[in-house]
Order: sequence, then structure tokens, then C-alpha cells
Amino acid sequence: MGQRNKLIDNLRGICMLGVIAIHAGSSIAISASPNVHIYMLFEVLSRYSVPAFFFISGYGLFASYNLYQKLDYLPYLQKRLKSVGLPYVVWSVLYLLYYQFVTPGSVGWSPFDLFFTLFFGLASYHIYFMVILLWFYMLFPCWRMLLKVMQKTSIPLSLVILFVLQLGINYWTCHYWAYPAWIAENTFFLNMLNYRLNYLPFHYLFVFMMGALAATHYEAFLHILRTYFRLVTAFFTLTVMLMSSRFYYLLYVKHYDLESITNTLQQLSPEGFLYTVASLLFFSAILFKAEKENLFLKADELLSDNSYIIYLIHPFLLDQVAAILSRLFRTQDDIPAFLTYFSVLVLSLISSILVKKTGKKLPFMSLLLTGKSR
Repeated sequence: MGQRNKLIDNLRGICMLGVIAIHAGSSIAISASPNVHIYMLFEVLSRYSVPAFFFISGYGLFASYNLYQKLDYLPYLQKRLKSVGLPYVVWSVLYLLYYQFVTPGSVGWSPFDLFFTLFFGLASYHIYFMVILLWFYMLFPCWRMLLKVMQKTSIPLSLVILFVLQLGINYWTCHYWAYPAWIAENTFFLNMLNYRLNYLPFHYLFVFMMGALAATHYEAFLHILRTYFRLVTAFFTLTVMLMSSRFYYLLYVKHYDLESITNTLQQLSPEGFLYTVASLLFFSAILFKAEKENLFLKADELLSDNSYIIYLIHPFLLDQVAAILSRLFRTQDDIPAFLTYFSVLVLSLISSILVKKTGKKLPFMSLLLTGKSR
């Protein structure tokens, strides 16, 4: 069985580059004359990043727990709630306090409001990912059974079936969804359906199971990356061309606004899903090639090692950077998008390093912020 390794770990660094780009790109859309090419790079071609984290999580789980050995579920779940659940609650509360400070009265603090916010991952726009991840963790026995079925039948055939089902589920849930009258009148069911993308793991099951297969058949995974590198590169190039052409078509022919284009080409769309799969294979192949040639990217390793805290803290720093730059430049159009991006990236990295150093002296703080006692 494949174990934790630099190739998979270093994917986190590439993913973080995409996540920050997505959130930094939102400021481009509000410009009077936005640079649509940079917007496409930030808001469309970076959409691989969130699903890629589920690939990494799938690999990590199945590399850590032998598929054919008994799973002690309660100790397993306790460990995962400590590593992800605790930081999720702590950072959610920190963001709620921050938004309450910035906009007094904007946050509801009743037990029901807090439960609602935490259950659906609404404390900040980026943190819903951790809710979905927790559901993946809690349903781990189901994914183990699914992988056993896939291996007993046919992995290629199972992947094709799961791929088609994933396309169908994502397309249906994004485009063909209507509520019966009795649901529209029931607040509980209405919220469960309205926020389905914030907690249901099924929208990312295919990439998660890709990670599971990469862990349980790691040598075969490397063989594919090595043997079919050109094919993987061609697949990635074609999906980039597909996403780019669709972007410009919707912009210049259909006259969609930028936000509508982003919603159309997001990671759950058919184009976005294909691009995500191609990106996962391509970036894995590039990292494998770099490893084989001893060309480790130190910067990517540094980002990967700090990706967890970077992910958690970067929205706060993005707000601060945006506020500072708005004072230094006359208009939003004058602010270079890459200046915002790299400022947030560097400040997030520095913050992560400082948090880690502080955590060595204050283990309890490290436990709360990262789920690890140093």
C-alpha cells in the first residue's frame, strides 16, 4: 500500500496557489474595466484546487488505514475530529468574531445560529471545505466498502461508471433542481437542500476515490504517470483549451457577466470536472517527473508544509491587503491583481511559519489552531 510521500504532499502547495487565486480573483470582477484574461486564470483555471484537496485526503486516508484490516472506527473518528473538527470550530468562531468586529450586529450568537453556521460551514466563504471533509471522514467505512466492490469487479469499469454517475449527479444538482411545495414550506428541509453543496461529499466522490486508488495501487498510479506522460499532458492541454474557449464564448458571444461565467464553469460543471481530473493527473505527473530527476521544488515544498494554516488564514489577510491597497491606489482598476495575489500568499506563508513557531512553545494553541500538539 502506498504511504505518505512528497509527490502527494506537494500537491497541497499547488492546490494552495489555486485557492488563493480564486479568492483574490473576486476583486477583479468589481473593477470598472476588469482584465478578463487574468480573471479567467484566477477564477476559472484555478478551480481544480478545491477538488484536488479531496484527492489528497482520499489518498491520505487509504494510505493510513489498510483496506483489509479492521477499522477501529471510534479511535479513528476521534483522531480526525481532533485534526480537522477542532480547528474548524475554532477558526469558524475566530472569523465570526472578526466579522462581528468589522460589521457589528452581523453575526447571530444564539445556540441555533451557531449550530446553523457550523453545520453548513457558513462562518467564512472558504471554510465549507472542512465540513465536506468531515463528512468524508465520518463516512469512511462506506468508502472502504465501495473500494472493495470496485476491486472485486473491475477497477477500470468501476471508474468509468463512477465518472459518468459523477457527471450526472453534479449536472443535475446544479441545473435541474426544483422543490416540491411541502419542502419549500419546511425550513429544515429547505436549508438542507439549499446548502447541499456545503456539506454533501457526493459531489467530489470521484476525485476522492481516485485518491483512494492511488494509495492502494500506488505503483500502478506511478506507472500511468510515467508511461502516459504525453497523453496526460495532452489531456490537460485539451481541457485548458476547452475551459478557455468556453470562457471567451460565454463572454464575447453570449455576453455573460464574469460572475455568471464563473458559476457556469465552476468545478462541478462538466467542463470543470474534466479539467479537475486532467489537472490532478498532470500536476501529479509533473511532480513525479521532478522527483525522478531530483528537481524538487523547494518553494512548493514550503507551501505544502504550511498549506493548512495558509488555507485557514488567507481570507482574513486578503481583507487586510485589499484595505491597504485601496488606500495606496486611486481606484480598484489601478491595483495590480498579481500584487494582491502575491501579497496574500507571502503574508499567509509568514503567518503560518509564525503560528508553527509559537505552537512549539504553546502546544495548546497549536492544538486549537491546527489540531496538532507540538
